[in-house]
Amino acid sequence: MMAHEDYRDNLPLYAAGALDRQESAEIERHLAECPACREELREMNEAAAQIAMAVGTTAPRAHVREKLLARLDEQSSRQPAVVEIRRPATVKPPRRTWFWVPALVAAMLAIAFLISLNRDRDLRRENQDLTARLEAAGAVTERAQELVHLLSASDAVRVTLSAAGAKPLPAARTVYSPGQHSLVMLASNLNPLPLHKTYELWLLPANGSAPVPAGTFKPDAKGSATVVESQFGDGLAAKGFAVTIENDPGSAAPTMPILLVGTT
Repeated sequence: MMAHEDYRDNLPLYAAGALDRQESAEIERHLAECPACREELREMNEAAAQIAMAVGTTAPRAHVREKLLARLDEQSSRQPAVVEIRRPATVKPPRRTWFWVPALVAAMLAIAFLISLNRDRDLRRENQDLTARLEAAGAVTERAQELVHLLSASDAVRVTLSAAGAKPLPAARTVYSPGQHSLVMLASNLNPLPLHKTYELWLLPANGSAPVPAGTFKPDAKGSATVVESQFGDGLAAKGFAVTIENDPGSAAPTMPILLVGTT
């Protein structure tokens, strides 16, 4: 018994009438049970009909004509012999109706092209999906490398920010490298925010100038939050960091009170 793919591969030959009676019967039994193959056969027949209408009545190539003649001779040899009585030479003998051969060949080529096009489309979709996954993995790897460089930087400043009188204590840990212009903050035990509010991190410059915004963040359901900045600070030295609550989407200057603060 043939597998499904074998039946599918024989559909173009069945559509073109190039299978024998037994092969055609097997295909038809399969078509009765397989909606996918019936739909594919319907599409083949439509494509073949459209192409056949556009094909002229040029003579077929010699090798195509020979193959089709051989197929016809094989089929005719299986039929009972028929005695033909010809009229006098004034009547021209019937000619083989070869005008349909170019249309048949074109239809078969079109069917094969449609099958190939469908499979090529599936491969392109798989390739696009794989490319997107590789790009996402590359972005994650690049960010991980940036974090490793920051955490191992010789000039990295590590500051722990905490609040007094709260249980459990909200806290945040920062790692900042002026040389790499990179910053990471990990916060925990943060309280939920009112509507339209956000937490904001501030860098406290070592030269005593005004605090510099270092990113906004909102905690998850467990009170945890993360800030990662890979292009930050312009090499500005820090004496510490602080956290305030601001209106969305953040402020250019801190609003009192300061919730968390830490210095080097």
